[in-house]
Amino acid sequence: METKYISTIKNEIRRRSLLWLPFIFLIILVLSFEIIPGIYVLINSFITNSGIGLSNYTKVFTSKFYLKSLTNGLTVSICSSLVGLIIGTCAAICLKSLKKDIAERLVSIVNMTSNFSGVPLAFAFIVLLGANGLITIFFKSKLGINLYNSGFDLYSWMGIILVYIYFQIPLSIMLMYPAVYAINDDIIEAASTLGASKFTIWTKIEIPTLLPSLAGSLCILLANSLGAYATAYALVGSNKNLVAITIANLVSNDIASDPSLASALSMVLGGILMIFVFVKIKLIKNID
Repeated sequence: METKYISTIKNEIRRRSLLWLPFIFLIILVLSFEIIPGIYVLINSFITNSGIGLSNYTKVFTSKFYLKSLTNGLTVSICSSLVGLIIGTCAAICLKSLKKDIAERLVSIVNMTSNFSGVPLAFAFIVLLGANGLITIFFKSKLGINLYNSGFDLYSWMGIILVYIYFQIPLSIMLMYPAVYAINDDIIEAASTLGASKFTIWTKIEIPTLLPSLAGSLCILLANSLGAYATAYALVGSNKNLVAITIANLVSNDIASDPSLASALSMVLGGILMIFVFVKIKLIKNID
């Protein structure tokens, strides 16, 4: 029976060989831009001036500068991811309450805005909320409020988190909308008919249903923000000790470049992401 099944698969592959071409190109792309560079970064992280060793990793974990860059990166990532996930989930719930055709059009718009990031996003925020931005001048001239004297500063950590939250929200909506839409309305109606309050429905039905998607979405948002470089660099340059900017400076800096140390820092960053993924898998297993 098993031999016959394998033979059938072989026949299907021969009969539809052209359909496998896109997958071949996909495999080539993955090998070229993900697996091979990843292996190179891993090997390069062990290369030191004296040969092969762990001195790069020792420097990462003993240097206050690099530890601070990791801490700053994690802080910005966690704050922006949590806020983005909360807003995105609420927006997805609101989309579900609309008519399906309207909701799908709005989702299409959200999908387009999710691609608005990097240097254009940083420039847009500078134009709007910079020291001489449109909104800053409007508040100052029309309302008599100087945002920068009131404690706001786009070029501070608060400004970086604000910009990161902006590009996290569309991605969060795209991730959570299918999960919210999959909630069975019949179960909610049945619970409501039996006398369950809205709070009970939320805590006993909707939140437990959404938890696996929330955990998975949070991991994706964390990875999205931890690896973001262009937006932060265009906004503050090298003035902030952020892990993505630190890695880029170690690679491109003409005076103090150290690609091996950058590779080690990248691997530590990758390890942190793997921890997040492992925690997510464990949480989902416990929920199930």
